[in-house]
Formats: sequence, structure tokens, C-alpha cells
Amino acid sequence: MNLKSFFLFKGLDDKDIEEVKKFTIVKKLKKDEIVFYEKENPAYLHLLVEGVARVYKVDSKGNELIIHKFSPVSLIAELANLENMPYPANCAMDSDGVILKIEFEKFKKFMKKGDVCFSIMSSLLRKMKYLDGLIQANLVLDTETKIAKFIYENPEAFEDLKQHSIASLLNIKPETLSRKLKKFKELGIIENIGSKLKVKNRELIKENFTW
Repeated sequence: MNLKSFFLFKGLDDKDIEEVKKFTIVKKLKKDEIVFYEKENPAYLHLLVEGVARVYKVDSKGNELIIHKFSPVSLIAELANLENMPYPANCAMDSDGVILKIEFEKFKKFMKKGDVCFSIMSSLLRKMKYLDGLIQANLVLDTETKIAKFIYENPEAFEDLKQHSIASLLNIKPETLSRKLKKFKELGIIENIGSKLKVKNRELIKENFTW
């Protein structure tokens, strides 16, 4: 595997790459296989290079409440490494995939290199922007607009996630979400294909909602 093809290592020379390989494990994972558990101590930095991973918590009824889905290439829960704190949630694969597990204590020496530090900072900033968007939506938008914004900006997640997970992300009741989605069907924005909801006409969202 060519490590230089991934953003985290682009600033490293060949000698550094060879050293990184000594403490990097290439882990092939199957769908639903666990990457790490909530409260586990973060010995490794996880870089998703193939497939999709989900970070989630489990409620009192055993339901998964999905916090975020990751696509390649991206770091997963690197804040736990940087803050030296247990993982705040579980992580599992949403599909077959590949994750690079990098021994964090050894990798910290390389974080002194400007390009590596910048890559990690950029990853954190992207996550902050995502979370800030969710917070702002919860604070200032009415329920229908909040749902419309989520579908418009995250059509794949809308189609993949269970309704109770979407309701949890948007801080609304599942029954409220179900009721509002009926209106979206009437508007021709979404449709049922088999047992799943699909985005039928994403552009109709902008014709009916503003934020």
C-alpha cells in the first residue's frame, strides 16, 4: 500500500515513510466488524482508506444512534488520541473496508512535521464544521426545514440511516420525523422504493425551503 497517496503522509520523505510502516498495521475489516468500543483507550490512530465506517452510541433499548459516518480517506476519532481520553462512542464498519492502525505514541514524533500537523488540524476543523452545522440547525430552524436541510446536504446518509437515527441526529421525535416525511413524499422530494426511502428530486428542496 502506497502510504504517500494518503493526505496524512504526503509531506513525508521516503525514509520517514519506511519508518512509519514499522508501526502501522493494515487492517482489512468486514461489514459490521468493530473498529473500537466506547470507553476503550486509544492506542492507535485510525485512518479509514477503504469502505465506510459509522460512529455510534447504543441507547437503553439496544438501538444504535449513529453520530457520524466516515468515507475514505479520513481520520476517525483522532481527538481521543490528541486529548488522551477514552473513545466517546463505538465505531464499526458500514461496509467491507480497510483501516490503517497507527501506533499513536510512536507517531507523535512525526507530528512535529508541519505537513502532518496541518493534515490533522484540517481533519479536526472539518468535523467541527459538521458538528457546528448540526448545532445551528437544531437552534434556529423549524422542524421541516431542519429535515429538508439534512436531506439536501446528506442524501446518501438519509437513504442509509434508520429513521430513529436521523431523528436522534436532528433532535426530533421519531414520530414527528415520520409525519413530516409524508409531506416530503407529497412534494415529490422523496419516495419509497421497496422498504427504503430514496431521494427522488433533491432540487425540489431548494424550491420549497430556504435556510
